[in-house]
Amino acid sequence: MAFSDGVIAIAITILVLGIDILENNSFSDRSLFAFLGRIRHDVAVYAASFWVIGAFWVQHHAVFNYFRYCNRWLLWRNTLFLFSTTLIPFLAKLKSIYKQEPQVVLLFGLGFVLTGLSLLAVWRYAIAKLEFHKTSPIDPAVIRSMTRRILLTPVISAAAIGLSFINVDLGTYAFLALPLFYLSHRTVDNRIKKPEDTSA
Repeated sequence: MAFSDGVIAIAITILVLGIDILENNSFSDRSLFAFLGRIRHDVAVYAASFWVIGAFWVQHHAVFNYFRYCNRWLLWRNTLFLFSTTLIPFLAKLKSIYKQEPQVVLLFGLGFVLTGLSLLAVWRYAIAKLEFHKTSPIDPAVIRSMTRRILLTPVISAAAIGLSFINVDLGTYAFLALPLFYLSHRTVDNRIKKPEDTSA
């Protein structure tokens, strides 16, 4: 968990380097607004990437809250999740440079899809190993809710990719909606408070 937190912290921190700042800015009132207008796309990509990685981090902690042990295979699955997470800053920078390319939105979204599916692989493998569990078995309602929550990112990212081929800006801003869908999953959140409770 400490290693995962460190990798995610580095990935989320270096995202801000994708916002390009021109050196020849004159910050009068008019040019300030012009400057903010020029970087609005970079800021949107940064914000979407930051909050999605943040959502992945919260979800990662929620997943591992239910387990006491792990084995080598679970560690490798977790490593794949971390690998895909570290690709997001690169894809965000690529999206900032090639602003109007739907193919770049495709790559950007596929990064989120890969990360979400790799976290799902961690979750599905771990719940199949009863010896990992803090409580046995995990409430089926929790399993369903956690699975749906993890799948939100791949599904919404796929929709954003599709939108980008209609309107690139619309597809880009659609990624900003991702974190909003992580705020309403009370089933998992309530169980995190009391993981020993196996009642319905």
